[in-house]
Amino acid sequence: MKNLLLFLFSIVLLTNCGTTKNTDQTIIEKESKVEMAIVKKKAPIIDNTKITWYDFETAIDLTHENKKFIFIDIYTDWCGWCKKMDATTFQDKGVIEYLNKYFYAVKMNAETKDAIAYKGNLYEYKQYNAEAGYNTLAVSLLNSKLSFPSFVILNKNEVKKGTISGFKSPTALLSELRRYIK
Repeated sequence: MKNLLLFLFSIVLLTNCGTTKNTDQTIIEKESKVEMAIVKKKAPIIDNTKITWYDFETAIDLTHENKKFIFIDIYTDWCGWCKKMDATTFQDKGVIEYLNKYFYAVKMNAETKDAIAYKGNLYEYKQYNAEAGYNTLAVSLLNSKLSFPSFVILNKNEVKKGTISGFKSPTALLSELRRYIK
């Protein structure tokens, strides 16, 4: 009986993963008194007064329709430097315009307990000790080198091109991003 319940739960979980493609929800996250909307829409609406942030699965879906690089901001709620990036670098007009033009920008909380479906795999939250756990997609994207903030760049074919670690000023971030677009 226990195995049957586990099997049914697994089926329900797998059939509900990755179904955000056609929803018209916007999730508002408040961090460091800066509001950011994570878009879960099929047709993106670009507003160059702020970065258009997507959830991971939506960005993957969008790049299949309109090829762009993917910029993944991997953060945690407790990370002070992550909050500083949100309040400074990600508010810079040049950074906003560059990310919106060349990338689908993704906000990914490394500690999310939400499962993420990607390339036939289901990435789930894993508890590492009594106090900490991480989503296995964040661990995979960062090659198990968890440091925050970290930024992962995927090319137009979803192949990882590189990782940028640590707080970056607007000038430093733009300089590093331009290397990937050339």
